[in-house]
Parts: sequence; C-alpha cells; structure tokens
Amino acid sequence: MKRAHAAIGLAVMGIALVGCTPAAEAPEVTWQSGPPSGEWESDPWVEAVRASDLALNTALVTRDYTSEELRSTTSSSAIKAFSSAQTSAAKGNRHFTSPGPTPMIPLDVEETDGEAIVRMCQAQDWVLTADKPTAPTELQGQVAEFRVVMRDGGERRSEGAALKLEECDLDGVSIGLFDPQPDPSETYSPDDVKEPS
Repeated sequence: MKRAHAAIGLAVMGIALVGCTPAAEAPEVTWQSGPPSGEWESDPWVEAVRASDLALNTALVTRDYTSEELRSTTSSSAIKAFSSAQTSAAKGNRHFTSPGPTPMIPLDVEETDGEAIVRMCQAQDWVLTADKPTAPTELQGQVAEFRVVMRDGGERRSEGAALKLEECDLDGVSIGLFDPQPDPSETYSPDDVKEPS
C-alpha cells in the first residue's frame, strides 16, 4: 500500500514478550512547551491531519480502531492499515505503542477541488517498545505528504501519508505526550485489537 502512515512500518519492531493486559483508556495529551503554533496551524487541512494523527496514535494505545474520533478524521483504508499492522505484530509476539501525537511541522498545503496534499516534516521512529520505553528525545525529520479529502457535509478525512526520501528540520517542533504514558512492556493478543467492521 503506497499511502500509509509512517507508524505502519514500525509493526516489524518489537520484542517477544509474555503475558497479557487489557487495553488502556484513551489518554490526555500534555504539551511539553505548548501546543503547535505557526502560520499553518489554523489551516483546516493541517488541522485535519493533526486530528487524524492523534486519533490513530490513540488507537495504538487503546487498541480500539472503532472510535468516532477515528472514523470522522481518517479514511477506512488508513484505519484498516493501522489496525492490521498492530494485529499482525501481535501474532508474532511483537508489541509497540505510541508516546503521543507524532511531532510534525507543516511545510506546505496544496489545495485543489475538494482535497489537499499537506506536506509535513514528521518525526521518524515515534514509537515505544519494551527496548525503547521512553519517548525519543533526538528526533530525525522526514517529509510526509498527507492526502486529505473533503466529504459530504464538509468533513475532512486524512487518507494517510506517503513518505518521501527527504530529510527535514524539526527544530522547535512541539512535543505532546500522552498522560499517563502507556506501558510498552504490556502485551496483548491479536484478538485484543478491536478492528473496524
């Protein structure tokens, strides 16, 4: 699948673990130095990307891909790609979770009739595992292009990101962390991932 969120590739990461714990409740977000700010942050297409990213990262923590927040911000194909990646990883006893919304800086928005391509500089490897239990502090940026489509009624949904072979600068990026932070040593079975119908 050509268009997929960066975190999908992280499904191959992890470590074999034992045991099982129930899914976490949806956490709050605590911004370390204030929420994202800048000229693009009030753009509705950028807002749509951020809303989808938050919903997807929350789903990684709760293992629930059926929430209204997710369905209203993210295409069904992107949701399925994420949930399938987490389920497949669990089948191999590989477990990962998210420390918070992906750190991103908007670069550009190209709007056409009813849709837009939103270019973001986003953090790579934004994931927690048993081997990497804390959020990364040295972030490497990579350009990602998100396709956002306006649905009937004006609702904007992200269809995922296409990663580009282009590094970018994340200097000054806002960092938001889930509170409480999820425990990456928690394990779960594929059946514990609530996939969309």
